[in-house]
Amino acid sequence: MINGHGDDLHQYDNKIEHNFSSNVYYKGCPPSLINKLQNTFNHIENYPSPLASELNLLAADYFKLDKGQFLFTNGATEAFYLIAQNSIGKTATIVRPTFSEYEDACRINKVETQYISWNEIETAKFTTDLAFICNPNNPNGFTLSKPSIKRTLQAFPNTHFIIDEAYIEFTNVIESALPLIKNYKNLSIVRSLTKTFAIPGLRLGYLVTNSDYINQLLKIKMPWTVNSMSIEAGKFIFNNYSSLSFDVSTLLNETKEFKTAIDNIDYLEVVPGSTTYFLVKLKKGKAADLKKYLIEFHQILIRDATNFNGLEGQYIRLSVQSKSTNALLIAALKKWN
Repeated sequence: MINGHGDDLHQYDNKIEHNFSSNVYYKGCPPSLINKLQNTFNHIENYPSPLASELNLLAADYFKLDKGQFLFTNGATEAFYLIAQNSIGKTATIVRPTFSEYEDACRINKVETQYISWNEIETAKFTTDLAFICNPNNPNGFTLSKPSIKRTLQAFPNTHFIIDEAYIEFTNVIESALPLIKNYKNLSIVRSLTKTFAIPGLRLGYLVTNSDYINQLLKIKMPWTVNSMSIEAGKFIFNNYSSLSFDVSTLLNETKEFKTAIDNIDYLEVVPGSTTYFLVKLKKGKAADLKKYLIEFHQILIRDATNFNGLEGQYIRLSVQSKSTNALLIAALKKWN
């Protein structure tokens, strides 16, 4: 799905003033990171390291794991395509509704897919070679606890579970499953630096798993997929991770207030979730029409979520912004006829 992701800002020729469709942290890239990148432009004059392996050392130190358990990629998406390419002709389970790239990566690489819903995870019998679980889930913010993941890993050792933690720092109700990597070879975790630190244009993600699986993926991975500026950003982030990170509790309090205001609009119903982005069901009207109205009359962009596989009905997805920007959207939604 080349087009169809939430942030299709590029399609609107600077018509958009307020973007609720992206789940990236709304306050933007930390000024110190921007300053660092401005002072490292000279790095583009040289080739980057083929595998961005200098980031392995920093990530391993930060997470207290081995450097051989990391693989840095061109955004989290490259990791999903590598995993599918490594599994040509095999089978996969996808927990939906969710990020479309799991399905697309499997389709392109002839991985046969089947689907279950979120409320089936705890009782499902996983018989496929792979299983993709987004945790917290995109688009609805649903979560799966670390003990639940551990039980599933133990119960189905022949299934390799791919846990997408791109939004793990946008919730405080669950912990990362990263510590489980040490004991379970059927677990891979994919993470992203682009959402938390607001650098989606740099495309920087990484895979954490056992070294044997990393070595399998290295046989098919292209070199130089992580560029020099992304590597510099990654180095600065891992050296200053805590100071650069936002306070998720404050952000979730802002989200709670925003959700309440949205839920009080008569034709909208917020789907309960645990992240700073959330689904909203339209009780009447079409999401596509609402999106068009907000663009044309208010220069506001939202996510039309009706194309998420597994969602039935009309849905939009929103991500909390500043209080004043949230108020503009709420006022615009109230005016829609």
